[in-house]
Amino acid sequence: MQKFRLAIATRCFVQPLVASIKSAAELGVQGLQFDVRNELKASELTETGRRDLLHQIREHGLTVASAVFPLNYPLYEPDKIDVRIAAIRDAMRFAYSIKANTLCFRVGRIPEDPESKERKLLVEGLCDLAKHANHIGTALAITPSNDSAETLRTLLDEIKTGPIGIDFDPAHFAMTRRPVAESLRMLHNLVLHFQLRDGDAGIDGGQEEAIGQGNVDWIEVLATLGEMDYRGWLTSIRTQGSDPGYDVSRGVKFIQKILLGG
Repeated sequence: MQKFRLAIATRCFVQPLVASIKSAAELGVQGLQFDVRNELKASELTETGRRDLLHQIREHGLTVASAVFPLNYPLYEPDKIDVRIAAIRDAMRFAYSIKANTLCFRVGRIPEDPESKERKLLVEGLCDLAKHANHIGTALAITPSNDSAETLRTLLDEIKTGPIGIDFDPAHFAMTRRPVAESLRMLHNLVLHFQLRDGDAGIDGGQEEAIGQGNVDWIEVLATLGEMDYRGWLTSIRTQGSDPGYDVSRGVKFIQKILLGG
């Protein structure tokens, strides 16, 4: 099977950043994902601190795979939309300064009515941010929020001003009873980042699960990524559970075993 670049979201270790970097290196991954809103803040990192961080990452044989910037409200929420867009622009600049070529974020569930005020605000905001990406060097990747592959593709077809794509989350599609591999094929040329995250639809709604314990068929999904000749990062992420550090570590080992033919 094709060799992929594996990364881990350091926030899942719930420990000091220096210790998280060491833990990631010990797992044999190649990259790291940082939360640049809550975990690693531009306002708290001096220029010297930034250089020291990058040096430490290199010393462990790692690189920065991507960054994520969580929003508290949908991007298209009219109240303070300019503040949110400005914050994302700042996050893109900071991501670039720490060598992250991709910034992942959620925009909220995509309004499907093309004539709605929310949809127009969303498209305008994304066009502005994509244009900014041209000047910064860090591309945007949208993480789905109960959106179908068709809805995501239709939205991104409207963005012509700069680089923008999808942060593909297989758990999202599994939890919303959407076919994971089929959705991946539909979005293949738009996928800029891929989450290693699992989920189960269940009878009472979707729930995240540890990798290998949900409904995602990882052999099929990894084979599909290989068919797509995907060259981006696969990042182990856990947003729930009592021990996310253990779960992301186990998830990496689970994927490594499949890739080695185990």
